[in-house]
Amino acid sequence: MSENIDNLSELSEAIIKIVVFFDLFSYPLTAYEAWRYLGIAAEFEEIPPELKKLVTDKCLEERQGFYFLPGQGELLNIRKQRYHFTNRKLKIAHRAVRLFSLLPTVRLVALSNLIGHHNLRDGSDIDIFIIAKENRIWLTRLFCAGLMKILRQRPTPTKKRDKICLSFYIDTEHLNLQSMTMGSDDQYFNFWLAGLYPLYDRGAYYHQLISENTWLKDYLPNGDFILSNQSYRESPDAWYKPQFVVKSWRIFIDFLEKKAESLQMAIMPLALKQKANLDSRVVIKQGILKLYLLDRRKEFARRYQERLKRLFDG
Repeated sequence: MSENIDNLSELSEAIIKIVVFFDLFSYPLTAYEAWRYLGIAAEFEEIPPELKKLVTDKCLEERQGFYFLPGQGELLNIRKQRYHFTNRKLKIAHRAVRLFSLLPTVRLVALSNLIGHHNLRDGSDIDIFIIAKENRIWLTRLFCAGLMKILRQRPTPTKKRDKICLSFYIDTEHLNLQSMTMGSDDQYFNFWLAGLYPLYDRGAYYHQLISENTWLKDYLPNGDFILSNQSYRESPDAWYKPQFVVKSWRIFIDFLEKKAESLQMAIMPLALKQKANLDSRVVIKQGILKLYLLDRRKEFARRYQERLKRLFDG
C-alpha cells in the first residue's frame, strides 16, 4: 500500500479500518455502506471525496462503485454471487417462518449473521434469531427447533447448506444484548446486531430491540437501524376472556414451559452444558438461549487486528 498510509486523516483512517474489517468477509463497500458502518460520526457528504482521495493515493481501489483493498478486485464477483445465494436462502427462510408464526409465543424472527447486506455463502446454513414471548423461550425453542428436526431442516456436521440453524433466542424481557458482547472491541457482534434482517414481527419488536440497544450508536454512530415501517403494535384480542380462564391458562402454560425446559436440558449435548455461561458464547439463562459451540468472534478480532498491524505498522 502507498506510503500515504502514514499521513491519513482521522476520517480516512476510519474508512480504511472499516474496509479492512469487511474484507475479512469478502465484502467490498459502497460509499453509503462505508459511511453507515463507520466507527466515527461523519456526514455522508464527507465520504465520497475522502474515498476518491484514498483511491488516488492508492490506499484503496474502486470499481463499479465498490471500494476495496488494493489487489482485492475479485471480491466484486464474490459479492454479486452471494447476493443471489442469499436470495435463495431467503425463500427457504420465509417458508420456515410461516410455520414458526403459527406459534403464538413467537414475537420476531430475523435472519442473522449477515455481515454485509445479502452476504451469505452458498454452502452456509441459514442462521435465525428469534424473540419469544416473556417466560416462553423453552416452549418456543421446542416448537421451532423440533419442527425443523422433524422436517429434516436442521444442519448436521456433514450437511449445512440451506439448513435452518436455530441457536439464538431471547424473550421480550431481555431485549438489551450488550451483555452478549465480548468487550468494547467486539465489532462482529455490533455488525451482527445491526445486520439483523426481520422476516416476521408480531408487534414492532424489531423497533423495540434496536431501541433497547442504544449502546450500538456508540460504535456505529451513523447507522439508523430502525426500519421506518416498524411502527405498528400488536392487535388486541378480539374476544373477552374471563380472568379465571386467563389465570388457569397461564398456570397450565407455565407448567408446559417448565416441562419443555427439563426435556431440552436433558437431551442437550453435554458440550453445550459444560460451556454454558462461562462467557458470552454459550448462554443458558432466564430469557436468553445462545447455543453456539463454535463462536468465531475472537478469531475474527485477532485476524482483524493482525491485518491492521501489518497495514499501519508494516
